[in-house]
Amino acid sequence: MKKHTLAVCLTAAFGAMAVAHADTAPAVPSLAAVIGATPGLSITGYVASTYTHFDTTPALRQFDTTQNGFTLNQASMTVSYLPTSGAGAAVTVVGGSDAQILRAGELSTGTTNGQFDVLNAYAQYAAGPWTLMAGKFSTLAGAEVVDPVSNNEISRSLLFFGMEPISHTGVRAAYTVGDALTLTGGVNNGFNYTSTPAGTSKTIELGASGTPNKMFSYSAAFYSGDSPLFGGLMNGRVQLLDLVGTLNATAALNFVANVDVLSKDGYKGAGTGTGKATGLALYANYSVNDKVTLSARGEYIDDKDGIVSNQAGQTNKLKELTLAASYAPLKSLKLTAEVRQDKSDVAMFVNGATPSSNQTSVAVQATYAF
Repeated sequence: MKKHTLAVCLTAAFGAMAVAHADTAPAVPSLAAVIGATPGLSITGYVASTYTHFDTTPALRQFDTTQNGFTLNQASMTVSYLPTSGAGAAVTVVGGSDAQILRAGELSTGTTNGQFDVLNAYAQYAAGPWTLMAGKFSTLAGAEVVDPVSNNEISRSLLFFGMEPISHTGVRAAYTVGDALTLTGGVNNGFNYTSTPAGTSKTIELGASGTPNKMFSYSAAFYSGDSPLFGGLMNGRVQLLDLVGTLNATAALNFVANVDVLSKDGYKGAGTGTGKATGLALYANYSVNDKVTLSARGEYIDDKDGIVSNQAGQTNKLKELTLAASYAPLKSLKLTAEVRQDKSDVAMFVNGATPSSNQTSVAVQATYAF
């Protein structure tokens, strides 16, 4: 009886202590509470997976490297705190097969072909019309982005693959004159590089962008710096002029044009002059309703000296046409299908042992954003 009474007393005592501790211990805040208590803090992400089928070995593609099969392209998360005034930062981490390609393309010291890549990681300070950034950030060039949720087509353009950078590591300053004009300047380690390639100088970037009215927006970017890219000299100077314009014809229909002018000094070695290429991409996007969007993209690249086709000294003309349709049954879920054909004057596509000047592909992609 005494043992039973003692056990009851001890149980009651420990229970009271636990209740008292629960009343005094600080509660761990939920993620929603942390975000709610920090205005401007954002945590977002997405997952994208694709099935692709090519009639050749895939070529001229940034991320489509599987001839016939399913691929987990990207699983991404972004944490950002970027107030309109004061200090902030943003970090984007990407996993999946696209991340492996991005990481391998950075050619930085210690880079491995891992399944994760830090796409963006920068600190920012904003004061009045000025915004200053330092770290790794997305390029100013191009109409398309790495994030598949923001693109209307599944595959990336020829310009995205062959002529434009993706990210830069360095410093950038932007000055907002008004809605119609923001001026940007920066110094970085080159096209995609997280560290400067040996024997090369830094790359400068200059940009202008704006939205003069509801119908029209534009961006212009210029890059110039030594780079081993596009063949020839490891420290040959690469220059890119990129222009993008968007015309909103109606609330449902818009058109986009992207022009690139690219050059590489010493494109076949010392004293070989400057290799040049020009490219044009045109887009049309039509929202049938809030769930269905139809898109078309056509491209033409005049690769005068083979610097885009990796055929140094050989003139080539590249073309592609893509038709895509997307359906969003939920705001966070998008299903996209596309058919695409690429053409080249040079028989650079491989179907078994037979070279071909054409390449056709079909793809289906699902993206989920949160």
